[in-house]
Amino acid sequence: MKASPSMIEAIVNDLVSQQIDEADDIIRFIQNRLGKVDSQKAMAFWAGREHMTADRQTLKAYVKLEVES
Repeated sequence: MKASPSMIEAIVNDLVSQQIDEADDIIRFIQNRLGKVDSQKAMAFWAGREHMTADRQTLKAYVKLEVES
């Protein structure tokens, strides 16, 4: 599926409003929202980036990865 910028922004806004700060919780939130259950790609994305869970650009990149995969 192709991710529109407005769709990604809406999901990121929902994620930020939940104040989730752990990569595992972010993965669970996004995959539940999208109806996916593939944590290997997600864990690979977040490996080494755990400290960036509050960075909007990183969140947008992760959401786009999940939507388009």
